[in-house]
Amino acid sequence: MRRGGRAIVIGGGLAGLACARELGNACTLLEAEDRLGGLCRTDVIDGFSFDWTGHWLHARDPEMRKLIQERWLGGNLLEVQRRARIYSEGVWTTFPYQFHLHGLPARTISDCVLGFIDATLGPEGEELRSRPLANAAEFILRHLGEGIARHFMFPYNEKLYTVACEHLSPEWGGRFIPRPSLEDVVNGAAGPAREDVGYNATFWYPREGGIEALPRGISAELRADVRLSSRVQSVDLARRRIRLVSGEELEYDALVLTAPLPACARLLAEAPAEVRDAASRLRAVSVTVVEVGAKDLGGERFHWAYFPEKEFAFYRIGSPSEVNPALAPAGFRSFAVEFAHRGTPETKRFIEQALEGLSRCRLIDRGGVVLSRARTIPVAYVLFDHDHAQARATVQQHFERHGVQLAGRYGKWEYSSMEDALLSGREAARSLA
Repeated sequence: MRRGGRAIVIGGGLAGLACARELGNACTLLEAEDRLGGLCRTDVIDGFSFDWTGHWLHARDPEMRKLIQERWLGGNLLEVQRRARIYSEGVWTTFPYQFHLHGLPARTISDCVLGFIDATLGPEGEELRSRPLANAAEFILRHLGEGIARHFMFPYNEKLYTVACEHLSPEWGGRFIPRPSLEDVVNGAAGPAREDVGYNATFWYPREGGIEALPRGISAELRADVRLSSRVQSVDLARRRIRLVSGEELEYDALVLTAPLPACARLLAEAPAEVRDAASRLRAVSVTVVEVGAKDLGGERFHWAYFPEKEFAFYRIGSPSEVNPALAPAGFRSFAVEFAHRGTPETKRFIEQALEGLSRCRLIDRGGVVLSRARTIPVAYVLFDHDHAQARATVQQHFERHGVQLAGRYGKWEYSSMEDALLSGREAARSLA
């Protein structure tokens, strides 16, 4: 960006905030909603605080850790040891499944241990070990074996992504799928094992304000021209102009997009047919979260729990008040029950299924429920199907040819953490210097 030039950042989520903070007063930040934070926000209803689904913060980058600890959330941080569970075959076990088979039926444990040995060491798994993997199903079978695939990984991921694992690319897993050694699997089958496995074994959460305390902390340091309720109607890459729904037009020297990549492509005043076609092939899963507040019955204590079996329509339950008791009134417990879908949500049915499932798991008594409501996140999880890589590259390359930076989970159209979003926004800003 030329000296004295002006950058426009579209999207005020974590990536957009980190980018705008880095750019200082040479930046205009456009946010379509009436408050900053994107999906990193918290609503308070009748004494219960609910984030827009679970946001657990962890940071590896030294600079980012320092900013979070000392500036944005200084003195307002809890450090939490993850307590994640899985409910299957009528029992609660510890997450990740592949490290904690103890407590499952003997036949299931045998399937999983023998399947892991076959996949990683035995002749049965040699074929997958010797060639490139074609899809996520093969990734799971190659690294975890047939038993773990059948009992947990296949049904859970098919519920989350709404398609069979054969329709997901092998790049779907990445660093977010912990891969055990044979010793890990055997020890986890023999008895209670370590819980410090995976990228989020320990995480941070604000003492006060819910997860929205983080974007508020970043916002306090912004020197940018922040414009809320400013929805973009079109982007003219050739003329470097943005038109808002209000009719106002803005010129830019540099542009950073953090909104969902397909939506950004649809904003283009002119785009080649192949770019529009590629954007139409970028798909996402929607999530409807049923938020429940109820008298605390005790029951299984977890921060979140996974439900792979078809008898439960939801894929996960979070319990925010277990992470921070301040998120619910004294004597009450909160739950966030998550349903993945594509298309229009069946909200009333989801609420009933959430309450029925919580009751079956002895987490609530229906008579003790004081709050139940649903919210839908239309673009929640990027669908890593077989079109994803090529279609994303086509759209990204078109923006790159015009000098546009893409940042964040949705701007880059990937699966990433909160820290990844912050780092992505920071990097986009620094690339403009």
